[in-house]
Amino acid sequence: MNKEIQSTVIDLGNYFIKYIGINKGRFSSKYTTDYQSYQDSFQRVEIDGFITYLTIGEFSKEYDKTNKENFIPQLMYAISKANNEDVIKTNLCLMLPIMQMANKNKLLDIINKHKNIKLKFNGKDKDVTIEDTLILPEGYSSYFCLTTEQKKGDICIIDCGSRTVNLAMFQNGKVVKLQTIKLGSYDFYTKIKNIENKDYSEEDIQRLIDNKIITVHIKEYVSFLNNILNAIKPYANLNTYKVYWTGGTSIMLQEYIKGLSLKNSTILENASTSNVDGALEASKKVWSYGNK
Repeated sequence: MNKEIQSTVIDLGNYFIKYIGINKGRFSSKYTTDYQSYQDSFQRVEIDGFITYLTIGEFSKEYDKTNKENFIPQLMYAISKANNEDVIKTNLCLMLPIMQMANKNKLLDIINKHKNIKLKFNGKDKDVTIEDTLILPEGYSSYFCLTTEQKKGDICIIDCGSRTVNLAMFQNGKVVKLQTIKLGSYDFYTKIKNIENKDYSEEDIQRLIDNKIITVHIKEYVSFLNNILNAIKPYANLNTYKVYWTGGTSIMLQEYIKGLSLKNSTILENASTSNVDGALEASKKVWSYGNK
């Protein structure tokens, strides 16, 4: 394989899409295909004359990433954000929740049908070619960004996202269990929305908390963290592992995670990006090169 080909890592999250290529960043997963009278005011991608606007509109309600109707527009927008060239040739690394890895071939089929696309990225012509594709489980990919010392012994990575908690357990560097629990910040926001009993959506809640329009009692955060811990119990005794917390929901709960009585529990410093950081390291090993 041509070792000069760039690699691009993309995490198509339910709330945020993260990317690493030549550039690194994230953008909101909101999108709309509604007509906009002044297109130049909006982030957008045009494929076959069909325009999708990014970072505005609504979040997808579809849980299964392989079924998202907006998958290709968001993917191509993210690849264009990650790479500066007008003609982009890249290897692609994506992630799926562990329980969706059974759908990996379905995702590969979708990508293979769109391996070469001519598009307009914010009005600018782009020619995107995906040379090779690697798909990794969420949570598991964070392992590859750990230090040598962090990897020693028995470890459990708990990746807390908006829809899922992904567990990846390793014993002396060997993966022994991968598990997805359908529980995430979306469930927490649903509870807070119901408590408020007003015309809010789940997507509004964090913004309203940040803007101090609503106040969430500490007991609700503690209760939600306990829900996560109880859901993990059938799969792991966390006191027997070095535990690494990651994902956006772990940042939301960090004050309460730090107060846990677990023997060895740490929130990763790069908790918001550890999946893409680790996936980049894994892709370097697979394709035997690093990003320039």
